[in-house]
Amino acid sequence: MKCYLCKQPTVPLFTKNGYNIYRCPSCGLGRTDLKENYDTFLRWQYGKGYFTGDAQCGAYSDYLHDKKFIVRNMQKIFKYIQRIKPTGRVLDVGCAMGYFVELALTHGYDAYGLDASRYAVSRANKSCEGRIQLASVEAAKYKPKSFDVITLLDVFEHLQDPGKDLQALHKLLRDDGYMIIASGDAKSVLARMLGRRWTFYIPPQHLFFFDRQTLSKVLELSDFEPIGWFRIGKWLSLSYILHLARTTGESRIGQWLFDVLPESLQRIGLYIPAHDNMVVIARKKRKNS
Repeated sequence: MKCYLCKQPTVPLFTKNGYNIYRCPSCGLGRTDLKENYDTFLRWQYGKGYFTGDAQCGAYSDYLHDKKFIVRNMQKIFKYIQRIKPTGRVLDVGCAMGYFVELALTHGYDAYGLDASRYAVSRANKSCEGRIQLASVEAAKYKPKSFDVITLLDVFEHLQDPGKDLQALHKLLRDDGYMIIASGDAKSVLARMLGRRWTFYIPPQHLFFFDRQTLSKVLELSDFEPIGWFRIGKWLSLSYILHLARTTGESRIGQWLFDVLPESLQRIGLYIPAHDNMVVIARKKRKNS
């Protein structure tokens, strides 16, 4: 398997959930070997179970009930957007049930969303009606240079061809617009400590495993330039933490606690200051840069 970025031969990292993960010894980019057809994969992976605690999906324990925590995490990033673009038109790629679209709308932005999950899009709030497209990035129908800000929050690692999708989004972004990407940092302290049990090592839903260097590279190859970086901790429900522990973390204790703790206790929110989530603010390359 050749590296997506530098085309050099990759080496096996480990096998998890029946999928092989490889890493490039040259640039460090990690990648899942997804053997299924990607379009078929999208349909079965991001159905109801992905958002409601199906252990085979290894995703959310209850996306709807965890809304307050998900939005709280989004607000950390939204504050940066308000600083650089106090008003404007926003597109959230991989918007799921439209929580970020709702957040932006309540603060006066003209906000839209895009997602490939029929289940998630069908459950978006009525305030998002007519604002969310059920489509892939490639199939999205928007006018060129029609957005001031485009966000991909915990989405970039799910894309089959992130460089190609970035190029498509480049056409939708205004020349003075900003691209905001949040993803896991495979070189973070926590990622190094946990190894295969790191929460972002979730094949097959996560297809790429970036660090600051490799994320910068794919941006630059798509005619973007990073202009700012920051990290965030996250608010998570205890239910979600235990769900991650029993799936991604491969923990029997996590599974036991998930099964025996009452639902009322599992609704408790906890702040996890791991800071293994990196956020980059990028813009279109200047003609003289």
